Amino acid sequence: MTARLVLGLNQYTHSAAACLLDEGGQVLGALAKERVTRRKHDGGDAAAVVDALLEACGRSLDEIGLVVANNHLFRIRAFEQHLDFACALHQQPPSALRNSNVFPGVPKHELSHHLAHAWSVLPFAPFDEGLILVADGIGTTRADLERASVGSELGNYTSDADLPRSAGFRQFPAEAPAHSTAREGETLYQFRGLHLERVWKRWIQERTPSFLYNYGFENMESLGAVYSRVSSQIFGDWNACGKVMGLAPWKQAWAGKASSSPLMHAPLEELQVDWPTLLTAEHTAEWTAAQAGNEVLRARYTELAAQVQSDLEEVLLEFLTRLRKETGARNLCMAGGVALNSTANGRIAREAGFEQVFIPPWPGDEGIAVGCAWFGHHQHQPTAEAPRRCFAPYQGGAAHPDSLEEALETFGPWLEIESLDAAGFAPAVEQQDRAWIESAAGRIRYAAGAIEAGDTVGWFQGRSEFGPRALGNRSILATPAQADMVERINAAIKKREGFRPFAPTVLAAHAAEWFPRVTPSPAMSLTVPVAAEKAALIPAVVHVDGSARIQTLEAEDNPLYHALIEACYARTGLPMVLNTSFNVKGEPIVETPSDALRHFLDSELDCVVLEGVGARKLLFPEGEMLAEAVPQQLPSFTAEVVSDAQGDAVAVSLLAHGDNFEAGQLELGILEACLGEATVAELESEFSNEFEVEPEEFRAGLARLYNWRLLWFV
Repeated sequence: MTARLVLGLNQYTHSAAACLLDEGGQVLGALAKERVTRRKHDGGDAAAVVDALLEACGRSLDEIGLVVANNHLFRIRAFEQHLDFACALHQQPPSALRNSNVFPGVPKHELSHHLAHAWSVLPFAPFDEGLILVADGIGTTRADLERASVGSELGNYTSDADLPRSAGFRQFPAEAPAHSTAREGETLYQFRGLHLERVWKRWIQERTPSFLYNYGFENMESLGAVYSRVSSQIFGDWNACGKVMGLAPWKQAWAGKASSSPLMHAPLEELQVDWPTLLTAEHTAEWTAAQAGNEVLRARYTELAAQVQSDLEEVLLEFLTRLRKETGARNLCMAGGVALNSTANGRIAREAGFEQVFIPPWPGDEGIAVGCAWFGHHQHQPTAEAPRRCFAPYQGGAAHPDSLEEALETFGPWLEIESLDAAGFAPAVEQQDRAWIESAAGRIRYAAGAIEAGDTVGWFQGRSEFGPRALGNRSILATPAQADMVERINAAIKKREGFRPFAPTVLAAHAAEWFPRVTPSPAMSLTVPVAAEKAALIPAVVHVDGSARIQTLEAEDNPLYHALIEACYARTGLPMVLNTSFNVKGEPIVETPSDALRHFLDSELDCVVLEGVGARKLLFPEGEMLAEAVPQQLPSFTAEVVSDAQGDAVAVSLLAHGDNFEAGQLELGILEACLGEATVAELESEFSNEFEVEPEEFRAGLARLYNWRLLWFV
């Protein structure tokens, strides 16, 4: 391979993602498909995310010299041999055949799933030797791994069966069971430098085809699969494990001291799952009913969440403590979906006895793209040394002047816009020197003032984060001092379940004062206890059990964000802010200025800072100001009217900017009349005389149309 770019992919499965490295192994960019398509955990082919990543990095398809990919369900090369046929039958979208998905003429390689996870953390750990635990729902089949070690008819495939075994290597079960499919459940590696060895692996039986309901997690026995099973039972979503973790601490408040038997029994080598209890537990995903007032159901769901969380922690702690003693390892890395469980991570960091515990910002399957890319780079340059420093997670797209201008033009009629400073667009974090931070003082002052005043702030700066956490470039920020902020943000802004907690971003220099058993947590990976004497000062970021999932921030991690929190500290005496992802329930974190402004206007968020521009909502006018205003309809909208046999409208839907609004005949009539020519007073009089519509009713309909962004005032 000539000296060209290496592309890593998580492809044809959920959480599709891409990572691009230059010839020296430097990350040019990393992006999840969901941020492009706006569909959470979006998977399938990689064309859309590759196209977007290349554009963000200013590179082209013909610069890619190697593609390394993984799919945890099946072999990619075997799948792609039949891709033409699948697309012809509309089983795959036409995008699957684009060059940015199949890469004709470009050398391609595959990795097995847990090995790809291991490589997503191996080069970036801040220590040169230790253990890597990979724990998730399911990985590659045992047959594929072992076939790769003796040569595969499909070639270009590396699995961890190719790795050397440590002196004490063990796998469970030792022999593959006959007439069944076994998949990776958990794997433990040992490393020195970039040299990996297999230490331990547990196989789980696939009892139903993995392409059926939630990847077969309803009856498989990995730690991640059992946890996902409970997520499905409570919320109807196998990938809502974060909700389970957030619900678990409510047990004492909602389920009392009722005890239940473990759902999972250690040791991990002989993990026992209490299937009778799971099979008879409340399922059918009735959390909506539980939250609406069914306290008995809520208590049972909360008890179930608390039990599976407790079991996960106990099984992991017992296993890792024992393996640390057996191997003599001082350091631990974690990857795979289970490593997203910050509560378990916090206990492991505090109690398992390791000197250092490292979890990258991308432990889930989007991180597979990083692992594949760096494995490819290492194969091409085997003498390359590991960076031994995690690259900044801000590797997604950045706003461009055109995209910001377009967004402000599109949403401007509903905004009060203020230019804050002349610093321009935030550069990469490593380029944010003191002079640039000083030039960005306007946006810092604006946001810090709003936070001090109790406002919620949408903070959009620089390139977006890669990974599931908002770490200060696509965040909603607020004061941690107001207890009602939790309900306010959950209900009116995020529009999600009220039990879910919020994280503090704390200046690293002050973290120990507020979180006495803290371990550095720059990627919001650990949940820790809050100092008892401090908890009352920051109620909005303290969960019901007295804990907080923290992000510790050094100045070099994100200089602009650090400067903002310092400004808040100077105003409030609190060296932290409440930080949650800039999105609403069911949608990914915002990626573009248009995403940000749409979320801002569709929620109760108070203000937004888009690079050097601040914006607040332009409120619906009142009184004489409203009477003299001239309403203008949106240039493009669609109305769908359902009429009865007499021709009277019984249902009206208004479709615009991707949304569907259930309106009435009055709203449709008002909208059609708003041509930017007559004042509200004139239209009000017309509707009163011709249709006997009361002024209050007319203005209420006008306000609804304004809030739906179907009209504005010229």
